[in-house]
Amino acid sequence: MANSGDLPDLSRLSIDRSASGGSGGSGGRGGWWMCLVLLVAFAGWEFWRGGWATALESRPTVSAGTVRRAGGVVQSEGTSANGYVVARRQAALSTDIQGRIVELRVEEGDRVEEGELVARLDTRELLAMRKQTLAEIERAEATLALASTEFSRHEKLLVTGDTSVSRRDSSLAARDEARASLDAYKASLEAIDVRIDKSSVYAPFSGIITAKDAELGEVVSAVGAIGPTARGAVATLVDFETLEVQVELSQSTLAVATEGAPVRIYLDAFPRDSYQGRVRQIWPQADRTKATVEVRVEFLERDARILPELGVRAVFLPPEKESSEEGDGGLYAPASAIVEGEGGPFVFLLQGEQLVRNPVTLIGEPVAGEVKVLSGLQGNERVVLNPSPELSDGMAVRLSSPSQ
Repeated sequence: MANSGDLPDLSRLSIDRSASGGSGGSGGRGGWWMCLVLLVAFAGWEFWRGGWATALESRPTVSAGTVRRAGGVVQSEGTSANGYVVARRQAALSTDIQGRIVELRVEEGDRVEEGELVARLDTRELLAMRKQTLAEIERAEATLALASTEFSRHEKLLVTGDTSVSRRDSSLAARDEARASLDAYKASLEAIDVRIDKSSVYAPFSGIITAKDAELGEVVSAVGAIGPTARGAVATLVDFETLEVQVELSQSTLAVATEGAPVRIYLDAFPRDSYQGRVRQIWPQADRTKATVEVRVEFLERDARILPELGVRAVFLPPEKESSEEGDGGLYAPASAIVEGEGGPFVFLLQGEQLVRNPVTLIGEPVAGEVKVLSGLQGNERVVLNPSPELSDGMAVRLSSPSQ
């Protein structure tokens, strides 16, 4: 039998209950918190998913169409010629008297109406002369009144024999001289008034100021030859309603330019867009040095991009191509996408699932469900068809059908 001292020491294998009890309590609390976090995350996800679905269902549903670009850059059929935009009616506004500008009411780009004051010259000297002439007229009227009275008195005295014929004739001459002097002063006053009126420059017709040829304080004269600082005109006025195309056709191709013949006009500044036109006039004389004949083409449609002196390319079309859109190069938007707003027409562009309010400029009336767009679009954009009044810029929407 072994001694107790020979038994193995098993105390190291005992379990410390206090330590394990402490750690077991901490582990239970950690598991509870983990379950709580997972439960809150799950509930939040369900709430977010339901809210997102609700928000998606609340978005307005829209249908979309596509902006169409027609044709290419240049008309492939017909005879073409290069030219410029010119105005049938324009005027260099000036006066036929010399004077210094003391009032100038216009700038380049201003629109003026017929009869509107454009500029006024210094009239102080003329007004002084007018005042002096009025005084001379008053004195001449008084002299005439006195001479007339004297003549009447001598006329009566001659009947009674109290005066001589020579004295009566002298009074008659004095009266006639006073009357002639009065007439001369009145004529001088009228001439001064005409000069004063000419010192103000008025618009002879309605139009747009394309050039301001003088500045405030400069001297102007119709002849423009009174000195290095003198100007011949105050401003240049153009009637934009008379803008047309001036081209020169070679004599060998003149047959295409019959009066009223259709023409497609391309501005060099905007070569992808075209304008309808027709031959208005064929010049009654040829230029034998260049073997050409001048032709004028009027615009049947116009917009703010047409400016005097712009370079153009005119394509003279066969009659059957007059209404063709081949080579038009224009933009066409669905007519149902156009919204008339306070600032002008606009469309709602679709960028992803968000609306963008986009102003546009249109030409003419809708044809076959489309309207021609002058500016504001590039082509191939998606636009909202038949937009409802509640749509607004930046709003998120749902697309009900693919782009047409």
